[in-house]
Order: sequence, then structure tokens, then C-alpha cells
Amino acid sequence: MAAKKRHYWDYARFANMAFSFGVTMIAAILLGLYGGAWLDRRLGTSPLFMLAGVFLGVGVGFRSILSELRILEKEAPKIKTNDQDKTHPD
Repeated sequence: MAAKKRHYWDYARFANMAFSFGVTMIAAILLGLYGGAWLDRRLGTSPLFMLAGVFLGVGVGFRSILSELRILEKEAPKIKTNDQDKTHPD
């Protein structure tokens, strides 16, 4: 029973990461889009800052997901070791 519960939390963690990635990407892109459009209106440069903001938002979103994946990758051996210890008692 505990093993099933543990797997549920592992899946929930990955689902949370996917949801977080989507929200982070959308927020970063929209912030870049609207910030760039605001700068374009103030400076009179039509799509220059808007496009730069969108690309910057995409870059920030991917950097965020990469940092989350690195954290998960570091924790994966710990999780695997804990699961093996619980399933194979000495």
C-alpha cells in the first residue's frame, strides 16, 4: 500500500512540474509581450521590443523548466534508493 501511495506522489510531482511549466511559459511570454508593446508605444519602435520581449519570455520559461528538471534529476537517485530499500527488506 505504501508503495502505491509513493508512486502516486511521484506522478503528482511530475504533473505539478508540467502544470508549472505551462503557467511559467505563459506568464513569461505575456509579460514579455505586454512589456515590449508598452516600450514600443513609448519609443515609437513598432514590433522591435515586443518581439524581443516574447523571445526573452520563451528563454526565461525554458530556463525555469531546466532548473526544475535539474532539481528532479538530483532527487531521483534518492527516491529510487528509498523505494528499493522499502521493497527489499534485509
